[in-house]
Amino acid sequence: MDSFRNRLLALIIGLVVTTQSVTLVAVLASTDHEVRVRADERLRSGSQAVHEFMRYRADQLSSTVAVLARDSGFREAVASRDAETMLSAATNHSARIGADLVVLMDTDGRPITANSNYVTTHAAAVQKMVNSAINDRENAHLMVMGDHLYQFFVAPVRAPDIIGWVAMGFAVDDALASKVKDLVQGVQVSVLAGEGSQPHLVASTLPPEARVALAARHDLSAASQNAQTLPLATQDYLTYVSRLSDAGETATIVLQEPMDTVMAPYRSQRNALLAIGGIALGGALAVSLLLSRSATRPIGELVRAARRIQAGSYDKAVDVRGGDEFRSLAATFNVMQQNIAEREARISHDAQHDSLTGLPNRLYAERALDELLRASPPLPLALILLEVANLGEINASLGHHVGDEALRETARRLRQNCGDGDVTARVGSAQFLVLARGCSLSRAALLAEQLVGSLRAGFSLLSVSLDLHVTAGVCCAPDHADTADALLRHVHTALEDAGEARGRIASYRPGREEEIRRRLALAGDLRGGIERNELSLVFQPKVDLATGRVRSLEALARWLHPRLGAVSPGEFVPIAEQTGGARRLTSWALEAAIKQMDVWRREGIDLDVAVNLSAPDLLDPHLGDEILEALRVNGVPPTRLLLEITEGAVMRDPALAVRNMQLLRIAGVRFSLDDFGTGYSSLSQLSRLPLDELKIDRSFITRAHERRDDVTIIMSTIELAHSMGLKVVAEGVETQEAWDLLRRLGCDLVQGYLVSRPLAPADMVTFLKQPKYAQAAEEPTNRQLRTLQLRSRDG
Repeated sequence: MDSFRNRLLALIIGLVVTTQSVTLVAVLASTDHEVRVRADERLRSGSQAVHEFMRYRADQLSSTVAVLARDSGFREAVASRDAETMLSAATNHSARIGADLVVLMDTDGRPITANSNYVTTHAAAVQKMVNSAINDRENAHLMVMGDHLYQFFVAPVRAPDIIGWVAMGFAVDDALASKVKDLVQGVQVSVLAGEGSQPHLVASTLPPEARVALAARHDLSAASQNAQTLPLATQDYLTYVSRLSDAGETATIVLQEPMDTVMAPYRSQRNALLAIGGIALGGALAVSLLLSRSATRPIGELVRAARRIQAGSYDKAVDVRGGDEFRSLAATFNVMQQNIAEREARISHDAQHDSLTGLPNRLYAERALDELLRASPPLPLALILLEVANLGEINASLGHHVGDEALRETARRLRQNCGDGDVTARVGSAQFLVLARGCSLSRAALLAEQLVGSLRAGFSLLSVSLDLHVTAGVCCAPDHADTADALLRHVHTALEDAGEARGRIASYRPGREEEIRRRLALAGDLRGGIERNELSLVFQPKVDLATGRVRSLEALARWLHPRLGAVSPGEFVPIAEQTGGARRLTSWALEAAIKQMDVWRREGIDLDVAVNLSAPDLLDPHLGDEILEALRVNGVPPTRLLLEITEGAVMRDPALAVRNMQLLRIAGVRFSLDDFGTGYSSLSQLSRLPLDELKIDRSFITRAHERRDDVTIIMSTIELAHSMGLKVVAEGVETQEAWDLLRRLGCDLVQGYLVSRPLAPADMVTFLKQPKYAQAAEEPTNRQLRTLQLRSRDG
């Protein structure tokens, strides 16, 4: 029913059916009414005929009885009361008209003789009826005797006075009803005698079953204005009731016609109309089928064409037969499918190509890589991922239009330096991927150098000379992997390593991804580790070279990961700095260190504690308030806290760094410059920093006894620091030779494994409670060294 053809069929057939149904109902209703009206008229006419017939019979009775009463011989017989002669004469006269009843009575109305035993049996009733009729001798009368009804007429016998009465009548019986039925063809005639609720049937032409049913009804004594339907036995009858009455008795005439007979004209007309309607409906159906087929065939072809277009087939033109409208629609379909084909081709090309450079994009490259790996026989395949590292700087400083031109030129040079069978794609904003077929691992490195070299050559774009900073990662199949996903992961990993590689080109190193995943896991777990107290502090002492006493401690963070075990600070601290978690880590370290200082002070241990700050910490304007609040809450003097910073942290924003340091320096907090000699700070910047201490990096200390240049740098640094009023700390002291050298050069403090490894707070207390030997100025260095070694061994 959802199709247009079915709807068209339903519409046409529905209109035909509706029209015919309305017409049929109207005609049949009119026919039914007309048939009933005509039947009613027939029954009324029959009723009038019955009444006319009864009047005719009454006239016959009147004239016959009058002749009989004037007959001289009959009068003599009456006068002599010769019953036999009287009855014989009366019977002869009644036979002439077919009368059924003859009664001779005396002057008082008592029966003398009669031709029916009913008269003798019902003498009292007869006398009563006769006496009633005597008073109205001009009309016929009705009389019930038993189960019989008679129409009779009474006349006096005079000689010349009344010497008796003679009555003659017709029986109202089935024979009379049959005569009336003959007069009114097709009508059943019934007569009920008596009045009230118990009339009884005296004559009828109905079949026996209907006759019994009619006799059992007691609601027909009243005449009706119109014919009504009356069920009798198994048949319905259209019934009209009228009354025959006189002063004595009342009779009910019931005229009936079977409804089958009444409705026969209606049924014949109904059947004819139904046949005509069926034929018309069949014709309409046939015409509808032809019309719908001719109307929907073009639509069906257009629907099939639309489904073909939906399925992505655009090569077959739509050709339909029909009216101009359908041909115009087909032409529109053809134009539409051509436009769709062109648009889909364009969309498909755009979906797999970069709009800026015209190169294939990541989607195309991934599909091409899958196809190359499935090739048979398999060939070596190299993936080279190149990245223009300074594209963001170019866009920011020169504008995106210059950056776009640089990318277009990069794409052109890559295509120019790659083979015809290679795939060159732009897979990121500044990343290009080359799929080199048949390229081994050794040749891939050479090709990567060639491509990087072509891109590093001078660019002159829009009157601007550019140098592109290009890095490249390399991996090969099947050397490193044999699936597209794995190869793409590997080449990205290699590109990550290329930034620090020689020539900024790196090949994939197996196992590197595990390291990256570990770094990601640590980055994600660090914040939760701080909240779950998985981190702890250890402390390493700084010893005064002159006295051998512990002057201060450096707080160092340690992380015991619940799954990975102990994690080195050299691993998780850089991760925190790279992922933005350094500030949270510093806050934890400062709070933990200051709380520990308070605990030690309560135990009588009053030493300076140094805490390392990262570059973001030093530039945070809220750091000072946080440190001073922690010192205040724990009751620790600010002068006991030493903050270690690096040259790189200061160089990010020297002015802001100096400002924040000055605010803390005024409050009493001291600063130490860590890893001095490895950064890029100038002496002028160094002079502006509010420092108290300078730490020489361990890289100068480790081999200083073997390298004169390192000794010169250490000596110059010590002299410079002392000239600026700073203490000098040497870190990484692990040998006696380094100890002796630093003492000779005038270093103030040393820190390293020669003194002690970093210790937990409880172990540090034990270490600090070891006997401390006061060193005289002239004591040999070896004595001091043995003392420190003894402390370290006991700890």
